[in-house]
Amino acid sequence: MRYPHDGQFYPASEKKFSEVVFFVPFFEGTKEKLRRHVQFVNDLGYDAFAFTLQDNFSVLHPPISSRKNFGFKHLYADQIEELLNMIPGNKIVFAFSNPGAAAIEALSWRKCQDIKALICDSGPSGKFKKSARNLYGNVKTVGPFPVLWLLTQLFSYVWSAQLHADVEGQLRSFPKDFPVLSIRGWKDAVIPPDHIDVIFDPQTHLDLQKLALPEAGHLNGLRDFGDLYRPAVARFLASVSTPLS
Repeated sequence: MRYPHDGQFYPASEKKFSEVVFFVPFFEGTKEKLRRHVQFVNDLGYDAFAFTLQDNFSVLHPPISSRKNFGFKHLYADQIEELLNMIPGNKIVFAFSNPGAAAIEALSWRKCQDIKALICDSGPSGKFKKSARNLYGNVKTVGPFPVLWLLTQLFSYVWSAQLHADVEGQLRSFPKDFPVLSIRGWKDAVIPPDHIDVIFDPQTHLDLQKLALPEAGHLNGLRDFGDLYRPAVARFLASVSTPLS
């Protein structure tokens, strides 16, 4: 079967669980850049699915979602919803950085139907403008302050006019005790832990677990700190999964 948005299944060589791990890439990420994570869950016995976020737009084709919301976040949520609807059976969503907010939006639209749990690695940020400034100032190093300020403002509102203020209500719609694993690096120069806490800490109805990686930065937990990352994520996945007999 052919999937939109460059979607692809990655079957486990020895399938041990009925759930599919559905990966949502980080901003400017592709399914190829998630191969380390795909291989990780395949080795645990999970089938995986990954895709590439599509963000092509122009003056003639502005980033407006099917629900008439402006911004990449909402376009990404459309793509995630479409693909989740196409994949049968139960799924565990594994999202990265700020596109995790688009995954939350899609799950709220679907009322978490057939979703067993959510893993968010290095995001999303509840202080979006600060994380955008961190991205352009600390990672992309775009230049002097006026350029940094302009790019921060432009990117923030092209991402979503609401920034991430809408995420609180979307998470509030999740079922009571819905399992969430929030992975954060204490040395993350883009989305530090306090940005992530703004998103998740008010949601006391969730079954929230946190994986703190004291030496990790942004998105490098599995690559550089696998001795902490792998067993913690494997335990969480097993706790929400259905073993095959």
